[in-house]
Amino acid sequence: MGKGFGQRYNFQQFDIEDGLPQSQVTAITQDQQRRLWVATLGGLSCFNGYQFSNYSKTNGLKSNFILSLVTNENNELFIGSDKGLGKYSGKKFYSYKEPKNWVSKLTTDDHGHTYWISKGLFRTDGKKTTQLNITKNPNEIVTALKRDALGRIWVAIYDQGLYYLDNDQWHKALLDIKIKDLIVTDLLIDNTSSGKIWLLTTTGVFIAQNGKVSKAYPEVKNRCNTIIQDEKGYIWLGTNKGAWYISPHQTIHFNAKNGFTDNEVRDIFKDAENNIWLGTEGAGLYKFSNNGYVTFDESQGLKNNMVMSMAMGPKPGEIWLGTYDGLFVHQKNTITKVTIPSADEDAKKVNFLFNDSKKRVWMGTVGGGIWMYQNAQFKRIDKNEHPLACNTMLEDSQKRIWLSTNYGCYTLNFAQKKLDLVTETPAISLLEIGRDSIIAGTQNGPVLIQNRKTSPLKIKALTGLSVLSMRKIRNFIFFGTADNGLMIWNMSNGDLRQVTTKDGLASDHIYSIMLDKKGVIWIGTGRGVNRLSAKYFNVIKNTNGSTLLVECNQNAILESDDNVWFGTTKGAIVFYSNPALAVPRKPYVYLNAVSVMSQTRQKGDQHEVQTIYKEQQMNQTITLPFSYNHLNISFTGIYLTNPEAVRYQYRLIGLDSKFSQPTAIASVNYNSLPAGKYTFEVQAITTVGITSANTAAFEFEIYPPYYQTAIFRIFIVCLILILIAITIYTILYLNERQRKLRLKIKLEEQFKIRKQTAEDFHDDLGNKLTRISVLSEVLSSMLGQNETEKKGIIQKIKTNVNELYLGTKDILWSLDPKNDTLNELLNHIQEFGHEMFNDTDVHFSAGIAVDREDLLPLELGRNILMVFKEAIHNALKYARATEVSFTATVNHEILELKLKDNGNGFDVDAAKHGHGMNNMTVRAERIKARLEVISDQTGTTIALYVKFSTLNF
Repeated sequence: MGKGFGQRYNFQQFDIEDGLPQSQVTAITQDQQRRLWVATLGGLSCFNGYQFSNYSKTNGLKSNFILSLVTNENNELFIGSDKGLGKYSGKKFYSYKEPKNWVSKLTTDDHGHTYWISKGLFRTDGKKTTQLNITKNPNEIVTALKRDALGRIWVAIYDQGLYYLDNDQWHKALLDIKIKDLIVTDLLIDNTSSGKIWLLTTTGVFIAQNGKVSKAYPEVKNRCNTIIQDEKGYIWLGTNKGAWYISPHQTIHFNAKNGFTDNEVRDIFKDAENNIWLGTEGAGLYKFSNNGYVTFDESQGLKNNMVMSMAMGPKPGEIWLGTYDGLFVHQKNTITKVTIPSADEDAKKVNFLFNDSKKRVWMGTVGGGIWMYQNAQFKRIDKNEHPLACNTMLEDSQKRIWLSTNYGCYTLNFAQKKLDLVTETPAISLLEIGRDSIIAGTQNGPVLIQNRKTSPLKIKALTGLSVLSMRKIRNFIFFGTADNGLMIWNMSNGDLRQVTTKDGLASDHIYSIMLDKKGVIWIGTGRGVNRLSAKYFNVIKNTNGSTLLVECNQNAILESDDNVWFGTTKGAIVFYSNPALAVPRKPYVYLNAVSVMSQTRQKGDQHEVQTIYKEQQMNQTITLPFSYNHLNISFTGIYLTNPEAVRYQYRLIGLDSKFSQPTAIASVNYNSLPAGKYTFEVQAITTVGITSANTAAFEFEIYPPYYQTAIFRIFIVCLILILIAITIYTILYLNERQRKLRLKIKLEEQFKIRKQTAEDFHDDLGNKLTRISVLSEVLSSMLGQNETEKKGIIQKIKTNVNELYLGTKDILWSLDPKNDTLNELLNHIQEFGHEMFNDTDVHFSAGIAVDREDLLPLELGRNILMVFKEAIHNALKYARATEVSFTATVNHEILELKLKDNGNGFDVDAAKHGHGMNNMTVRAERIKARLEVISDQTGTTIALYVKFSTLNF
């Protein structure tokens, strides 16, 4: 296999100036957040693509002398140092008690075990540490430890061979006996070739396959330390003098001559984005970026990085490079200087190189003449002219050579060996569009030269533009302008299309245009290189990482074999014209912290950070009181391929429905959030539109203030209802109170009137009835014995007077307010009964079991009295009873009044139509009482049931 040529490869170096704690890098690994962890002999460092965060013994490390690193499935970082094994959980550093010796290699399996080498092989499950003895030789020396793609653990044991752990059993690899004589420093189970094992030793590289071990790649003579396999299956080796890259096509030694270092490489690591990281002894950390290009500059032999022009050399495989410090040729891994036969220093300022159809090389300089190289000799063709600064050259379809200089445009007259002036207008670029039709690009727009006559090209949009470069592709003319991007003119219909930075160009200054053999349009701009689709003229996005930021030079573009060369201010940049399409590498995003601030501060005070929630605390819903509603959320996008390309889109579900526009700011503030449940989501997105592999999110809830809670609202509703009820009650109470007051006043008035009426009635009517009765007796005494008829009339008058008197007694009793009690009523009924049955054959008895002084309204008492007076009268008059009883009892707040007799009874239904029974029924209904009449041959019972609640209305 042939060696790679001496171009400078794309390595990015990180050392103490970039934040590493120390430049001796011993191990590299990556956690689940895609953060890179770097072990040095001066401490531990975490790299997120932007900055290094360093840890030392002051942070809890067991030792700053770190030798090995590995992460497990729980995202725990195991740290091997000169003082044993440690662990970092993401919050705190832990140290294992045993062993206390050097831990030089680390790996993990799928069962939660960690393995390491420390004067033997050890294993721990986090609780128990065990020393493993594989060969039963107590003095076995384990020199290498590795995990393969299947999760098996491999070890190399000096003088014993190679072993692997499968299903908790150690198996010996059946290899050639010669492996016993090798000191294996690292090993690799090849992922692309079954049964192939790479063995690194102190004397080079060996390959074991089909049971045989053989030395490979004899050019690798150094001590080898570490080996990995990249995404393409190619091999990377770290040695004590640089690194090696081995592919089926080439073997490259990366060293100080091609952009790397000659220092020892202690570890090589492939990250999740397939970037290659190399840890060196004393030169820090390197990242290899395979962006599809290499560089030739002063480190490869050029005397000046300003490559102004390029052309194919006169010999096969040669590429000539014109700089402001002379002419150089690249061929077969070598850059050498070409001598220009002129003592004029301006002849070294090569401004343009051109190949014509006769394989001659033309060279234009800045004031040092125009030269032609033919038959291994340089010849100056303008020696009789004033010095010209040649900008560009063109060979038209008639094989004429056109020159654009600072004095105008010329054609070369070979016959007369002179330059013929065509136009005094200086042109920056030249393009043939037809026979005898040349477009000259000037600082004031394109000019058409037809039959050596000039006129402005009538394209309105190009008027006044500075045309730096031109190219004809099919029926389109491409104009590269200054400040206005790429203008594409359709010669068939006159349409003009503009492509600028808004469409994806790196810059609006277009210095060179070329269509390669594979149909891709290459554009050299003032800030890098772009590719366009030849079919649609749209910019092809670069998904392989960072975009090269370099200023291309005018018309310095060349295709050679499968490569496209650009002359830039940083040397010659060589792109592969058909780079392999890589799977887009996606960034990863994670949340750093959430700072919660209170909005309850007094006016004029600064917001004070109350609580900071770290990444580990955001796995559960965060709950916040309503006053803590000012949030600052910080996050980090890991895109080690190109950290500068990371942008962020975020949204707060519950407040936003769509993601925000991409922003480079890695934090967001939310002020005065209302109460509610929220979910914050953020994703990283690159400048070319590659979205992160994950969306970082966390949930939080801001509790509403007490006055916005459902309980408080229910309480308020209940309180309002209670207040309404109290108000209504108060109104009703006051109305009732007023009613009772009015009733009291009315009763008092009635009391006075009744008392006065009773007194007046008694004094007046009673006295007069008594006088009538007395006068009747006087008159009766004055009659003779024979005047019986007159005496009978007088007796009737006396009887009516007595009955009237008795009737007035009830009226007077009712009018008297002192009788408005239940006891007085019952006693009066009892007395009335005794009075009515006095001097009769009927025995009357009363049983009153009520002792209550309830006041009775006049109407109520009078109706009860009248019911039982009617009943007593009926019993006396119609019952023919010998026994009559009156009882009064209270049962469940109901007054039960009954009048019973043992008379002959009567037909209740027939009696209902009578005047007396009808009156009794009407009076009972009037006072809302229940009247029951039960009568048969054994007697009659009249019962009146009155609720006490009606006694006090």
